[in-house]
Formats: sequence, C-alpha cells, structure tokens
Amino acid sequence: MSTPRHLLRRSAVFALFVALASSPLACKKGADTAGPDAAGGTADQAAGLELRYKEPPFKLKTDVKFSFKATSPQGVNEASGDLSGVLDVSDAGDKVKVGLSVTEVRDFVVGKDMMPPPKEGETPVDPKVAVQSFTGAFVADMRGELDEAGTKALPETAAAKEKKGVEAAVAGFATGVLGLPELPKVPLVEGKTVETTERKDENLQGLVIPVDTTSKFTLVKIDSSSGKRVAEVKVESESSGAVEQGKQMITLDVAAEGTVLFNLDDQLPVRRTSSSTTNISAGQVGIEIVNSIDSSFAPA
Repeated sequence: MSTPRHLLRRSAVFALFVALASSPLACKKGADTAGPDAAGGTADQAAGLELRYKEPPFKLKTDVKFSFKATSPQGVNEASGDLSGVLDVSDAGDKVKVGLSVTEVRDFVVGKDMMPPPKEGETPVDPKVAVQSFTGAFVADMRGELDEAGTKALPETAAAKEKKGVEAAVAGFATGVLGLPELPKVPLVEGKTVETTERKDENLQGLVIPVDTTSKFTLVKIDSSSGKRVAEVKVESESSGAVEQGKQMITLDVAAEGTVLFNLDDQLPVRRTSSSTTNISAGQVGIEIVNSIDSSFAPA
C-alpha cells in the first residue's frame, strides 16, 4: 500500500465503519493494566465486583440500532440500521462460542457508493437482503473479549472467507454490531473510577497502527428496582496512534464513551450504548467518522 488515500474512497468508507464497530476502540470495555493512581486503589479493586458471563449454554435476543457518518474531502456518507438477532452461546472449553444470526431487519440504509460495486458478470446484491440472511460465529472468553485464534479456526470463519462483495461487507458489519458487550478485566467498586492503559496494534483496512488507549470505567450504581441487581458501568476512553507510511505520517485519534447495563444475578447483559468519534489523517488529507450503537438484550 503506497498511500493511505484508499481509506477515503467511498467504497472503503463502509468497511472502515465495519472495522471500527468491531474494534474495542469503538468503546473500550477492558484493558491490560490498572494505573497506580486509579480511584479506589488496589485494595478496593481486590475486594470489588468482577463482571463475568454465566456458564453456557444460553441464548439471547438482541435489538440493535446504529448510525454512522463519515466526513472527508470527498463529501459526507451516512448509514443507519435497526435490526434484531439471536446470540447462541455454547461451550468452547474455557471459552464460549457465540453463534450469530439476524432475525429481523426493520431498517437498513447505506449511503451511495459505500458498498463495493458488483464485479463484471456478478448479480447486484441488495444489502438489506444480505443482512437478513446473515449467520456467523466467534469465540470469546467469559468477559466477551474476542479470541482471534479460536475464531479463526471456526468453520463459520472459513465459510465467511468465501463471501465476496456486498455479502462480505455486510457479514463484517453484522459481526461488528452483534455480539456480547466486552466486560472490564478489573474488579469495580460502586462509585469508584478505575483508569487503565493498553497498547495494541489496530488493523484498519490493512493499515496497522500501534495505538495507546487510556480508559476510565465507573460502576455508577447497582439498581435492584426490577427485582434483579443490575450494574450500570460507564466507560470513557481516548486512543491515539501514528505510523509512518512512505513520506507521510498517518495518525489515528479516537474518543469514545458508553454504558453497559449488566444483570448481576443472571450474569447476562441488559443493554449496551456506545458512541465514538474517530479522526484519521495523512498529511493534509483527513476523515472523521462518528458512529453510535445501541443494543438491548433479553433471554431468547
């Protein structure tokens, strides 16, 4: 890749949304290291509340709404959707396999030229129809964090690689917006904020950027008014990274925030909201991507 301008092509904009929706950068829920100045201190953290999913098997219905807006020198592209799906969670040793399927598409609008055009001789595919027929799977730990090696070995992953064009783009999107919220690694104490840091390589459209992320998450409250104890966790994060490509420095900056509601008694998610603003620049060329996802969950 000789230039990052491919990131600004309209046909790549939706793929960027897919990458950002799938990435923990969209709303980071966990990190590797708790800072020494984290509110509550190590003693409080040790005595705090760890959020983990229940042992499988279980199924969840999820309703998802998303919006996306990309602004670049080429103009503005927007997308939005409202759909339902089922998460079929089964045992995978010390991890879980999460099967994904879409059950209803109430709305799915994609900006002009955001999807890859059909190749010569190919029949055009309606993105809404492609979303409706989506199935997939991934492997995660008991916090919902993706296990890349386990996922790569799944037959569903091999089948996904056979998809092309619109079907491949839509499959990547659906995998990004469906799924389990990723829960914090560190224990939380009600009313306390814990700050964590992490460095990780992020791959956006083939561009690998080392990214430093600082996250703050707070156990805001535990609400028992429904008859179940529901924890409200607020998440805030800032990420930045840069890589030299040819004679240009490419930078990535992400500001994200969100909330996870988690049923402590049933060890299941109730709702996840997240929003993020991403700025990618290469010299004088830049793109801003603003997206939001609102997911609710209930036993299926």
